[in-house]
Amino acid sequence: MEKWYKKVNMDAKAAYYLVLSEKVLDKLAGYDWFSTVRKSMDMCWEWTENKKGDSYLMYLELADEDKGFYIIGLEYDDFEEGSQEEFIYWCLFLAVSYTVKQALLFEKREHEAPQEIQPIDDEYMEKAFMQNIRKVNGCQEEWFKRLKEYLLKNHPAGSDKENQREELLKLIA
Repeated sequence: MEKWYKKVNMDAKAAYYLVLSEKVLDKLAGYDWFSTVRKSMDMCWEWTENKKGDSYLMYLELADEDKGFYIIGLEYDDFEEGSQEEFIYWCLFLAVSYTVKQALLFEKREHEAPQEIQPIDDEYMEKAFMQNIRKVNGCQEEWFKRLKEYLLKNHPAGSDKENQREELLKLIA
């Protein structure tokens, strides 16, 4: 059976992971670096919804050594192994990285993909992201099903229909 992500457009794939991450994001609201994560997610949505932003500049902002999203995992060791926060952080990290990689592919700049995001592809996301999101308390298999059905119907491969964050979030409210 063909994988669902081969039947939807590039934006729909990124939106799927972003909306699931968005659903659990607020569980990290108490951390000092939450605003960095929020800004990174908003930047990814801006690209997914409107194609605003240069893919490599997106990556550089995420990798900024002073205030970038990627530095959080290196500088902050706040997470207890196997904690809810750790699972959520990895969901966010993967969703943001996947979106940047999709932006690079869209701009035909995949050869510029930094080493840390090169292995992030559809199969990797289906395995690693889904493993982590399923461990988050409150996460529901119904969300995955509803989102996939909607994206398959409304954003098939080859279409250029843009995703809307609020519309997708309502599906899993």
